[in-house]
Amino acid sequence: MFAKTAAVLLLAVSSAMAALPSGTVTCGSNKYSVSAITAAINAGVKDQSSGNLPDDYPHQYYDEPSENIELWCSGNGPWYEFPIMPTGKIYTSTSSNYQSPGTDRVIFTSSGTYCAVVTHTGAASEDGFVACKND
Repeated sequence: MFAKTAAVLLLAVSSAMAALPSGTVTCGSNKYSVSAITAAINAGVKDQSSGNLPDDYPHQYYDEPSENIELWCSGNGPWYEFPIMPTGKIYTSTSSNYQSPGTDRVIFTSSGTYCAVVTHTGAASEDGFVACKND
């Protein structure tokens, strides 16, 4: 029984990991490692689960077909977006200590499966996104 459970867990982790980028992702002039992407996703999932929503993040991400962003996760959502910071720090913001979320976001499912890294840099509109390079 233990071996079967372990095999199922390993398969689930392998499936989630396979969807991650294979190297550095570039958003404008900002570069993100796979470990930074994973840390941002984990923080977003943790904040969502605890109800701690700094500056309303994570919040739902709506796939806009005109932006041509490929989501690497399966299913029809919902998907969530959370800031990824070029400083390497995890995004936190409070009403008494506001921090800008910057331009870059990780997109993920509620279970923490990676979907994409996107940026406002170079988007057609202020609220729009484009895919980051090597996403």
